[in-house]
Parts: sequence; C-alpha cells; structure tokens
Amino acid sequence: MSGWKARIGYLSPSVFETPSDWDLILPKGFTIVSSGLNVQAHTTEEFNRAIEALEAGLSIFTAEECDAILLAGITLGTQRGYQAEQGVVGQLSQRVGLPVSTAMNAGVEALRHLRTKTIVIATAYMEKINQAVKRYYEDAGFQVLGIAGLEVKKPVDQVKLPDYASYKVAKGLFQQHPAVDAILIQGRWRSVAWVEELERDSDRSVVSSTAASLWWVLRTLRMQIPIEGYGRLLR
Repeated sequence: MSGWKARIGYLSPSVFETPSDWDLILPKGFTIVSSGLNVQAHTTEEFNRAIEALEAGLSIFTAEECDAILLAGITLGTQRGYQAEQGVVGQLSQRVGLPVSTAMNAGVEALRHLRTKTIVIATAYMEKINQAVKRYYEDAGFQVLGIAGLEVKKPVDQVKLPDYASYKVAKGLFQQHPAVDAILIQGRWRSVAWVEELERDSDRSVVSSTAASLWWVLRTLRMQIPIEGYGRLLR
C-alpha cells in the first residue's frame, strides 16, 4: 500500500503542487493525499468561502484511509483567530475521527517545543494579511518582534518567487531583531531548503511552516524519524 508508514491528508486552500518543499523532507513510506478548495486570491471573500467548505473537503481523507489531516495555508487562522481555530479544528477532528491540525497551529506547537518566546515572521503576503498572521501568533502566546512580506496577492504568485526569497526576507528580519529567539517562515513559498543555512547564519532556531506540519504529523503518530539537513526541528 502506498504510504505504508503513514498517509497524510493535505487540504490546501488552493492546490498542492509538485515538486514542492515536501519532496525534500517527506520520509520514506509516507504518502500525501491532497485536495484543494480553489482559493485563487488572498481576499476575505475567498477565504470565507473556503472555510465554509472545510468539513465537506475533509470527507475524502477518511475514505482514503489517511492517518492524519493537515489544513494547509493560513485561511482559518487569519479569518477566525487562534482561539476560534482551535475549536473548529477540534470539532472537525471529532467528526472525521482523525487527528487534524492547521499549518499555523503546527507552527505554534513547533515553536513551543523549541521553547520560543519571541519570534519574527517572514511571509510572502500583503501587509493586511501579515497583521492577521501577527495577531494569530500573539494570541497563541508569542511576542512578535517583526513581520515582513512581499505583497503577493495570489497563491500561484508565491511559487513564482525565486527559491532564495524566503531566506532574504527572514535574514532581513533577523538583522533588524537580532535578540529574537526564533525565525518563522510562513506560507506556500519555498523555504525548507534554506532553513539549515539560515540557522547557521543566525544561530537561532528557524521554523518553516511546511517542516512544522511534518513535525506535527510525526509527533501525533508517535514516530521517531530524524530528518537531517533541514533544521533543528526535524533533526
């Protein structure tokens, strides 16, 4: 059976694209079963429409015998906030009978695991969305010293960015806030490949939302699979 160790249900607000950061870090014996909600622009209307379709979108993963489900992106967290998101995810998990997390909540749990108190957040998003991302992590208990993005307006535009874009934004934030505990790179843009190098350059923990999502799956399924070359969290 494909995914004989674990099958990850992955519900994307837009699409799941390959090759992607997941190709770099997904362990042997793991499969991603993906579906999407067709978000085509970073707008409140598109995000709310996707939230309304969440429960129906999850049903496929039960039929596909997945072991855990990830709600990718920032849709639920930015539109409903951290506390409300926890309630929605808990209800969805109970209804489908599988563990469920969002990529943002996986980031929260990963940062807590690394004993982080202060963070900076690198994104590709517009300032309006960045402020919602900032509020989410502040409501989760972190002090956000800085957040910066690249004003991308559509999901597809994130993957058009050069692969070093996330490094540049994150490094610039660290230079502005050198006393920070950790650097978070949020979003669909490519970031995993640069985590190790950014950790060497900053001597800080660096969490990519993709890496945090995989870490959450491994932790939830009680699997000890160290993954080298992509930062302290997965190592």
